[in-house]
Amino acid sequence: MNSGLYAAVSGSLASMRRLDVISNNLANINTPGYKKDAMSFESLLAGPVNPPAVPQSMTADPIMQKENVYIDYASGPITQSGNPLDLALDGDGFFAVTTPEGTAYTRQGNFRTSADGTLITIDGYPVQASGGAVIRVQGSRVEIDAKGGITVDGEQAGSIAVVDFAKPYAMTKIGSALFVPADPQAATQAGKAEIQQGYIEGSNVASISEMVQMIETNRYFEACSKVIKGFDDMTTKAANELGRV
Repeated sequence: MNSGLYAAVSGSLASMRRLDVISNNLANINTPGYKKDAMSFESLLAGPVNPPAVPQSMTADPIMQKENVYIDYASGPITQSGNPLDLALDGDGFFAVTTPEGTAYTRQGNFRTSADGTLITIDGYPVQASGGAVIRVQGSRVEIDAKGGITVDGEQAGSIAVVDFAKPYAMTKIGSALFVPADPQAATQAGKAEIQQGYIEGSNVASISEMVQMIETNRYFEACSKVIKGFDDMTTKAANELGRV
């Protein structure tokens, strides 16, 4: 395969993957606590360290695209909701929640209560108290302080766990706003974030920035497509005309 053609195909595939990431970010622009994905690319020259996809005796791949998808953990905008069960984290840290697969972590603080008064996420997962227990909120007046202490009708009802991990974070997404450590044995530490009751953290996706990136990626894809067509036209011309010489 012509080296220029392979580079153009590689660029087209990379732009398609980037469009998938951007589209997912835009789809979650209104998801509380959502952390956007981003991509970086690295061009690698095929050789002994990075062997080509086909044997050297055949047409080798001269360039390989290595993409890296990573999570941007920057805080989203915090807005007032007035709902006493809406909680935002001001600073580094995560809420701990119990899922069927184990403990997961989130900054999506639009909580609610179940029929028995258990504090749960919008997906129905119980929010963990310090120590891992569930939190019961049964009363008319709920107050939550900056450290997570819960008071219901003037009586203590536990404390919400706020945890953090060593940086840089090495976590993977499960769902739109839940995270689990890439290393299941990763140790947690006390989070330094303060809880703001009656506030909610929004998605950190900037719509204008994502739209600009989408336009740039579309144009890049179109440019790669034109290059591919150009090489295809040259190959066709060579096959049809040079063969007559």
